[in-house]
Amino acid sequence: MMMDQAEAKVMDETVRGNALGKMATRHRAAQAQQRAVFEAALRVAFGRMSADCRGLEGIVRGVTLTTGALAEVLDLAESGMFLALLEGRGDRMGLLMASPAVLAGMVEAQTTGRVDQAEVAPRIPTRMDAALLAPMIDTFLRLAEARCAELPQSALVSGYGYGSFIDNPRPLGLMLEEGQFHILRLHVALGFGAKEGDWFLILPEPEVKSHSLSQADLQDAELESDWQERLQVAISESGVVLESVLCRVQLTLTDALRLRVGDMLRLPDSALETLTLESIAHTALGIGRLGQARGQRAVRLTADPGHLTDATGASVPQFALPASIVWGQPSQPPFVPSAGEPESLAEIDAAPQAAPDTPDA
Repeated sequence: MMMDQAEAKVMDETVRGNALGKMATRHRAAQAQQRAVFEAALRVAFGRMSADCRGLEGIVRGVTLTTGALAEVLDLAESGMFLALLEGRGDRMGLLMASPAVLAGMVEAQTTGRVDQAEVAPRIPTRMDAALLAPMIDTFLRLAEARCAELPQSALVSGYGYGSFIDNPRPLGLMLEEGQFHILRLHVALGFGAKEGDWFLILPEPEVKSHSLSQADLQDAELESDWQERLQVAISESGVVLESVLCRVQLTLTDALRLRVGDMLRLPDSALETLTLESIAHTALGIGRLGQARGQRAVRLTADPGHLTDATGASVPQFALPASIVWGQPSQPPFVPSAGEPESLAEIDAAPQAAPDTPDA
C-alpha cells in the first residue's frame, strides 16, 4: 500500500511537471512569434524608408533586440557615429545612432544618387549630415509606429520624432534619464551591399498606464460621453449663416454720401467668376461662381471647402477694388446742415411739418 501511494505521488508530479513544461513551451513560442513579427515590422520600416531615397537600396540583414541601462547605451556611442536625439510624448527622450558606414552611404545616396564602395574615411558628423538624415529618421519612425500599431510593442515606438543633432556624445549622460532602455539594433546593407553598418534605435521603457477605474470614475466617464453626444447633436443641427460676396469696392466718403437712386456701381467681369463664400465673421470659407438653378440664383463651388484657389488659379481677392460709378442724375453735394437749421431734437419737433410733395400724374 505504501508503494502504491509513492508511485501515485511520483506519477502526479510527473504529470504536473509535463503540464507546466508544456505551458512554458507555449509561452516561449508565443514570445518568439511576437518578437519575429516586431523584427519584421522594423525591417519593413527601414526598407520603405530606403525606397524613398533613390540609389540607397537599403535592406536589413539582421535585427537584435536587447535592453540595457544608461551606461550601456553610452558605451555604444563610438567615435564617428551619427547621434540624433529623439523627442517623444511628455518628457520621454530617445536616441538614434548610425555607424560611420551607414552615415556615409545615406549622404552619398542623397548627394550623388548612389552608394560608393570605397572605404569610409574617418570624420566627425556635421550639421549638414543632420539636415540630410533628419527627414529619413522621421520617415523611419513614422513607418515603424504605423507597422507596430497592432503589436504589443506599439507603446514602445509610438510618438517619437527627430529632435536635434548631437555633435558630441559626452552630454548624453545628462540629456537621457536613468533607467532601462530598449536597444533595437538593425544591421543594414546599403547600395546592394556596397556599405554595411548598424542603425540603432534606443528607446526608454514605455509608461505603464493603469486601466483600473473606480465606480465614480466610470460614472463620470459615462456622463461626459453622454454630454459630448448631446453637444454634437445640437451643434450638427444648428444653422450656419453664409454670405455670397461678388466683389468689394472702395468708395470715398464723399462719393458714398452722393449716391442716389439710379446710380450704378460697375463691377469687373471677373466678379462673376470668383464669388467668395464668407462666414458671419467675414472669414473666407470657399470660392465659386454665380449661376442659376431651377430659376433661382445659385452658387457653384469651384474648389473644395477650405481651399481658396480653384483649378484655373483664380483665388479670393485680398483687397477691395476702386469703385467705378455711373451717376444716374446730376451729382449732388454731400449733406451739410445749414446755419439756419435747428440743432436740437426739441427744435425739430417744434418746427411746422411741410406737406409731402404730390408726384405729377
